Amino acid sequence: MEVPITRYVRSGEFAIAYQVHGSGDHDIVLSGGPFSNVHTVWQLPEAARLFDRLGRFARVIRYDRRDSGLSDPVKDDLTLEAHAQDALAVIDAVQARRPVLFGAFDGCRSQALLAATHPQRVGGLIGLLPSARATMAMTPEFAASVTAALASLDDYPGPLALASAPQWAHDPVRSRRLISYFQTCSTPRQTERILRMAFTSDISDALPLVQAPTLVLFPRDSELLPAEAVRDFAERIPGAHYREIAGDATFIYALDVDLLGDIIEEFVTGSPPARATNRILATVLFTDLVDSTKRAAAEGDRAWADTLDRHFAATRAAVDEHGGETVKTTGDGILALFTGPAQAVRCAGRINSDADALDLRLRSGIHTGEVERSSDDVAGLAVHLAARIMGHATDGEILVSRTVKDLVIGSELTFTDRGEHELKGIPDRWLVYAVNT
Repeated sequence: MEVPITRYVRSGEFAIAYQVHGSGDHDIVLSGGPFSNVHTVWQLPEAARLFDRLGRFARVIRYDRRDSGLSDPVKDDLTLEAHAQDALAVIDAVQARRPVLFGAFDGCRSQALLAATHPQRVGGLIGLLPSARATMAMTPEFAASVTAALASLDDYPGPLALASAPQWAHDPVRSRRLISYFQTCSTPRQTERILRMAFTSDISDALPLVQAPTLVLFPRDSELLPAEAVRDFAERIPGAHYREIAGDATFIYALDVDLLGDIIEEFVTGSPPARATNRILATVLFTDLVDSTKRAAAEGDRAWADTLDRHFAATRAAVDEHGGETVKTTGDGILALFTGPAQAVRCAGRINSDADALDLRLRSGIHTGEVERSSDDVAGLAVHLAARIMGHATDGEILVSRTVKDLVIGSELTFTDRGEHELKGIPDRWLVYAVNT
């Protein structure tokens, strides 16, 4: 979707940046916590995916608090009250009527204060990893990551960014994107100011006054923030619901954004999301890089991330040119759908050639069968078959099922019999063929 225009509103003497997108009968005001930039966040595919998801049923209002992102820098007045005023100024500017507030970490703390002091203005509150007292939420590991991030300017904000998204730390492309994003959110000095407030504020006395329906979320594998601190936040708000979800991140977009979208939609609308699915005949292509871990270690994270960016760009272009659709990336590979098997085979050959140009080695698996297609994913036995077939491929090899081979009879494509194979988790034995290139 197109990135919305960034606009500004005055909150006292400071200019607060905000964006609005989506439509519907509901309003959601989203605060990303200490690190926010309403424009550059769109460069994170996961964030763009969540924004698109929320915009289908609601008007989504996002803003940068003072001293972060595109909003005015300040030297003082970084209290929770000031941040709540920033949110209220944006709510007034867009004429939002009783929006649901969604905030993470101390962003939820300031939104809870807004809900307590202006109950008539708030329709609901969703908090991700909030705590009533900041000291309850600061584990030694989290404190160490903050100290490391601020101590070494050469490495800023690497330790802090990666501590907020542990799984992304092992993904060169995502980790580089995350670090670059954090650098657009705040300078080291701004980060120090923001986190000082985040680690010293306390709204224990205000939480019992929150009247809005409240949902508190905790990623159950989080090691940086203790569950008891988040549960304590929920227990202080009358009628609040506490829910644990999958994940280990403190950064919103490093969690399962599809799950978050479902949870938010059900809370905001009162109804679970309708999942429109349809079963279609399609050809599934899986690709995967061979020995990517060794290559990453040899090149270094930055060089390897550049190589992966070029590989994925070329791969998506090849899929588009062959009439396919890239459904998602899978580590170092992709999952793509095609309406015809010949298109998928030719596309796999093109991807192999492009990978060779980058000195990469690829393996691919292709199968045609019935898949269940939803708005944002694909499932079914055909998907698992293609993945398992790929698992039997060697360096540079494109393997296909007998179904694919039979469907392209009459084309110029030729194959070599690779025999019958047992495919893990799938009944029977399957004939597999290698594409002759």
